[in-house]
Amino acid sequence: MFIYNENYVSKKEGYYYSCPWLEHGLVFFQYKLANCCFCGHAAGGHTLLRNNFIGQNIDWNRIFKIKDMFRRYHKKGKIHQNCLGCPFLKEDTWADNGHYISHLYISHWAKCNAKCIYCFETQHPEDFLEDKRYSVLPYIKDMFGKGILSQDTDVSFGGGEPTLLDEFEDVMNYLLDNYFYGIRVHTSGIRYSPAIARAINEIRGYVVVSVDSGTKEAYEKIKQVPCFDKVRENIRKYALQTNFLSRFLVSAKFIIVPGINDNKSEIEKWMKSNKDAGLYTTVLDIEENYYLEHKDNIPYHIFELVEYARKLSKKYRTNFELYERLQNVYNNYKVKKNPLLALIKRK
Repeated sequence: MFIYNENYVSKKEGYYYSCPWLEHGLVFFQYKLANCCFCGHAAGGHTLLRNNFIGQNIDWNRIFKIKDMFRRYHKKGKIHQNCLGCPFLKEDTWADNGHYISHLYISHWAKCNAKCIYCFETQHPEDFLEDKRYSVLPYIKDMFGKGILSQDTDVSFGGGEPTLLDEFEDVMNYLLDNYFYGIRVHTSGIRYSPAIARAINEIRGYVVVSVDSGTKEAYEKIKQVPCFDKVRENIRKYALQTNFLSRFLVSAKFIIVPGINDNKSEIEKWMKSNKDAGLYTTVLDIEENYYLEHKDNIPYHIFELVEYARKLSKKYRTNFELYERLQNVYNNYKVKKNPLLALIKRK
């Protein structure tokens, strides 16, 4: 489970390799509790805190004992096998070993109102015939009441589609009523959410709408639902909740799907639509299955697209962000293009 690796032995006294999620993260998945949701590196991520979880009582002391175990091993240069190669591992003192959660990811269901060709549910529908979701709000109330969560905890929704959850509006409004900020919601944008709009308006929530296209034709090939215009309208409605201070809180994500939207025309139309809607954040990623099959030999034109999008983002004065998978391969590409970056990175 934990493997000694010289690359993760710190030469600085009091330092060791870890990440914010191993230290203070928690993920609610459909059948398990995990330290993190990252899976874009070769080792796979998703280190377990509890398996076969479908809504039972949680022994928080046991959860934090497991996190303490990770710290002990990592301090000795013994890294969990699922964490090897993760770009989020970094050398630090990680001085605050307190028992609290600062990063919470909610992703305990799979139902969605889109049928994206890259989604695990579309590819393996047999695994999702039963919807065994559990209610997460009682755990949030329990953690908040015990001081495990605080208002500055980063809370993110994955999924599945969050707005389809029966308790989604209640969870969001509970967080907002208790003055949480830094709430991030990943959504298809097909269903408009008053709670998301409230979070944006109060400058305490960030919505990421997965559009993946600049045209209706590409959208329907990828999403397999005729909702392009509806999604664009909902993005515009969310953007109308913003003012100058909150203008970065609404973004439209573009997952590169080779063979469908991997061209400059689609990127440009997508970013132009975002600008016209009043969005100030550009988010790119690459389709997971393609990434897993080609991560060691990603075609050069994919990196050209990233650099083209970066230039357009600078032109439109938007915040530019790459998600985990694309960030991994883009970092490797930059090092290969300029080997000096590898030396700088080590320092």
